[in-house]
Amino acid sequence: MPTRQKVSMLVTTAAAIILVFAGLAKAEPKPDVLKIGMLAGLTGPGSQMWMAQRDFTLMCQDWINKKGGILVKGKEYQIECVVEDTKSTTAGHVTAATKLVFQDQVKFLLGGAIPPMIDAVASVTEQNKVLYIASQSDVVHPDRPLSFIGNYTYGAPLAGLYDSMLRLYPGVKVIGYIVEDEPGARAIASLSQKIAKDRGLKVLEQQIHPWESVEYYPEWTKVLSQKPDATDNGLKMPPNTAACIKQGREQGFKGPMFASVSGDPRLLLNMIGSKDLATDFLWPSLDVYGPAATPKMKELIKLWGNTHKEPCDLDGMSAWDNLWVLAQAIEKAQSLDPVEVAKILEKTDTFDTARGKARMGGAKTFGINNVVCQPCPISRLKNGKIEFIKWYDVYMP
Repeated sequence: MPTRQKVSMLVTTAAAIILVFAGLAKAEPKPDVLKIGMLAGLTGPGSQMWMAQRDFTLMCQDWINKKGGILVKGKEYQIECVVEDTKSTTAGHVTAATKLVFQDQVKFLLGGAIPPMIDAVASVTEQNKVLYIASQSDVVHPDRPLSFIGNYTYGAPLAGLYDSMLRLYPGVKVIGYIVEDEPGARAIASLSQKIAKDRGLKVLEQQIHPWESVEYYPEWTKVLSQKPDATDNGLKMPPNTAACIKQGREQGFKGPMFASVSGDPRLLLNMIGSKDLATDFLWPSLDVYGPAATPKMKELIKLWGNTHKEPCDLDGMSAWDNLWVLAQAIEKAQSLDPVEVAKILEKTDTFDTARGKARMGGAKTFGINNVVCQPCPISRLKNGKIEFIKWYDVYMP
């Protein structure tokens, strides 16, 4: 090869190497990763809902990361959600929380909705200075400053449900109750009875039902003997809610039913199976594909449709807000210290959520301002169709 050609190749190669190193020198530093744990009952009762919550959490993770992640003091952090199956048991919650805290070393944890299970998780997180946002519950204590509720409390919609029922069914004077044998469900039923009495209604004896059983005929027989005008079907998992509605109608109850528990309208209709039985039931939910959906919900529906064939629902979508609210709090605190982020969460007036602006509440009610009070939808099943009633302000002072 001629000398001139060899020299030319050497120059070209050297120039290429210089450009590579120059590019490396100018490349921005790779963002750090912020691990956030999530508890989900991927097996056991309610697994369908928890799988949807897992997917919405991961969608929110990707959405935040594509927008630049979480910025703290000028540094970018990409979120990595670590999901653990709780098996929908109290012991499973303890095992999953322990793994996430000690093995995965997360400082922020999401998920959980049943009071005893939330108590179990908090026993792990509080003493190890981990900030915990449960999906929904009425478990809030002043001695748990790092434990928050991400989607108001189960009891919060009750007043709105009673007022909506009395407007739609003004002849209601007597309320019957079917209550699950579970501490949280019993507490909600007692609150419901107080709200009923405050409105001048007569309350009947609570009929206690074994937790998780879907056989409600014995309880309905007792309720119907009391001759109620309406019934509070109580705090239940979605399959139980559908079974309770269906069996009550099958036994001839014609009055309105209500329950302060979420549940996808389409799922309830499918599980009840008959439009004649799926009627006159009010509860805090809405059809996210209906006209009452917010602009953000419509955006999330499109994101969901990119990777899922089955429709999404409000129960799954609520998990988006848990992570989104946490991300907003971390950026506002400009800190990754859970204690500092908790202080900001408690003091911040409003947050953005898929349902609209949410307010922090609970200071007067619970002694600690650790409840994210989002706008609450109230809907009704009427002759097999979904009717949106109103948005209700569930703010708890």
